[in-house]
Amino acid sequence: PIASSVGAMADIEPTMELEHAIGFSGHLRRCLVFHPNGRDMVYAAGGCLIVADMLDPHNQVFLRGHDDFITTVDVSPSGRYIASGQRGENADVIVWDFEEKRLLYRMQSHDAGVAVVAFSHDEKLLLSVGVTPGDNRLFVWDMASGLMNAQSNAVQSVDSQNTMCAVWGGFFKDIKRRDTSNYMFATAGKKSIRIWCLDPVNGAWPVMGENFTAHSHIRDYTCLAFSQDRNHLFAGSTTGDVACFQIKSKSLASSKLCTQGGIESLMVLPSDEKVVSFGRNLISVFPFHHMNTPCRKQALCLLEVEMVL
Repeated sequence: PIASSVGAMADIEPTMELEHAIGFSGHLRRCLVFHPNGRDMVYAAGGCLIVADMLDPHNQVFLRGHDDFITTVDVSPSGRYIASGQRGENADVIVWDFEEKRLLYRMQSHDAGVAVVAFSHDEKLLLSVGVTPGDNRLFVWDMASGLMNAQSNAVQSVDSQNTMCAVWGGFFKDIKRRDTSNYMFATAGKKSIRIWCLDPVNGAWPVMGENFTAHSHIRDYTCLAFSQDRNHLFAGSTTGDVACFQIKSKSLASSKLCTQGGIESLMVLPSDEKVVSFGRNLISVFPFHHMNTPCRKQALCLLEVEMVL
């Protein structure tokens, strides 16, 4: 009896339970997101997604479902959902229920890796874009069912382009600038910036990845943000400038040099249409109506902070 008991114990594979984690995947551009509740933050650490209480460093919840490194994270506007994508052979996109801290949907349509996940403004849709080369597919998912709503190729030339960022822009406007029932979003990356319009009822593309006209202003774009009125799209680049594109004409309106180190993130302040650009060693805030003057010489610039690294 003793020998049989020892044999049974030997068959049990030893495991360790993760109790606390320090650090995160800081090399990723979209790896840490603050939750709308103002108390929690969500970030990737290897293949684990962590929900951490900013007021209690010992309060962490570990969301496990990926079998390789997580490459992108997003939280829906209300905080109801979390989405994460991974690299590797099983390049799954997982949607998590924030309140119950459980896996809600697993999307298994990407190959090689997921570059971007992003929720729509009303969190009814989720956009996921695969890496290029290796996948180059773009999917839109219905959050009510977890099923695919639409799909397309992400970029036109897989040899010279890729997708590094994406952002939703609310509802698409018609020629008279009135809201329609179609959704609008933009994608951008290496030598590419495109606008999309989706009919969510039948999954059709009234506008399928039309390229913005930038003439000689060819950049590798890293981040995107729509203006509050959704008439303009701002794009930060690896060369440190912010480009402003007009949605109606799908063309470059102006650009502003903000830093020499590249733009890592963008946001538009809702109160008075000011653009905030976050570079590797500089934060700049400026009214987007004054983009023709280099940022460091802009008299109306509200903030230029040299960050201590």
